[in-house]
Amino acid sequence: MNTIFSAHITHKQAKLSEIEKLGQKAPEDLLRMMCRLPGVKECAVLSTCNRVEIYTVTDDMEATWQAMAVLIDGMMPFDANANLVLYMNGKESVGHILRVASGLESLILGEDQIQGQVKAAYKLAVQEGTMGTVLSIVFRKAISVGKKVRTETKVNKGAVSVGSAAVELAEARLGDLSDRNILVIGAGEVATLIARHLAGKGPKAVFVSNRTYSKAVELAWTLNGRAVRYDNLVNYAALSDVVLCATSATHMILTREHVEAALRQRPEGKGVMIVIDVSFPRNVEPEVGAIPGVELYDIDGLRGKAEENYLRRRDEVRSAERIVAAELDGLGERIREMHADELISQLYVRFNSLKEREVRKALNRLAAGTEPAEDVLNDFAGSMIKKLLADPTKMLKEASRDGDVQTLSLVGEMFRMEGNADVPDKPSPKIAH
Repeated sequence: MNTIFSAHITHKQAKLSEIEKLGQKAPEDLLRMMCRLPGVKECAVLSTCNRVEIYTVTDDMEATWQAMAVLIDGMMPFDANANLVLYMNGKESVGHILRVASGLESLILGEDQIQGQVKAAYKLAVQEGTMGTVLSIVFRKAISVGKKVRTETKVNKGAVSVGSAAVELAEARLGDLSDRNILVIGAGEVATLIARHLAGKGPKAVFVSNRTYSKAVELAWTLNGRAVRYDNLVNYAALSDVVLCATSATHMILTREHVEAALRQRPEGKGVMIVIDVSFPRNVEPEVGAIPGVELYDIDGLRGKAEENYLRRRDEVRSAERIVAAELDGLGERIREMHADELISQLYVRFNSLKEREVRKALNRLAAGTEPAEDVLNDFAGSMIKKLLADPTKMLKEASRDGDVQTLSLVGEMFRMEGNADVPDKPSPKIAH
């Protein structure tokens, strides 16, 4: 029987550097690699700055588990924590993706971006041809549950993104930002979110830099700020109290050399430079944090804000979890029905094919006109009964010879046979789901 099986590397048990190792693989590549594993019938990959999660439907969970573990271990640092990867199956896997889409598993509780990321994972799997019937139902339900949680609770009110947490962190370190200069590196989704939160803080000046200068101009315009070309980054970093880096680049944008050059140009008495890197993978060299006069924070450094966020919303979390639990129960019933639907569909295909052959034979005999119609119909009905019951008859005889009381009882139950004299009087077995 097909089973949902999943693997998870998230901020809860892994450092950013460890998530990055697996996150360096494009989701498309991970999908293709996982779909080649033994037993895998369907696959979807959710990859964000806080998690890499792989969801599969497999008809051989043990084989899939072993092969997946070997593959993932080969991508991890040799000194990685032995418990870095969490494996789940069945209801636990399904419940997890519902919680993820609802923002209950996010670093920043209730974040809205994760719902869009789950949608993107679903669309990618559809595009790559790895999304099947089971995962389609699960992911579409997760997206709808995420929307329901945000509509019926306040779990997403307040600081609900990595970007907003970054701004809160800057405020916590520097106080009021209204007299501060801020440099935003990047102009994508996360950088735009940061910009929105900055807009209400009234900073003295905001500089925006992006590899595509036209995008920097667009974002700077929304902030009444100034667009900065990449080759001027050092000069404007020297003027800034806060440097927020949020790009999708796969290389280091801000190096120790850049920051040291900026500090040499910095006006005397300017104070500490706060550098916050919310990029994935990281775009600021870790060595920047060792420079005197610089404080470097990455996504790992936002965990304190995440804890504060959770404490403020415990009641909303409980409400959201009740919604998830109710939806999970309903979804579990639907998935269990699907196992029966698949078998029923196969039975209908098989027996319809048998019916068509027998009907053609009967019609040919009737067309010949050499036999009474009643004889043809009786032969047709008898042949159908004999062929429909051929396999069950063989199985029942084998079960009887082997003393397999459970199979005999189960078949008697299935066909609603009453008073089976040959079946010992004992409780009917339960069907495992």
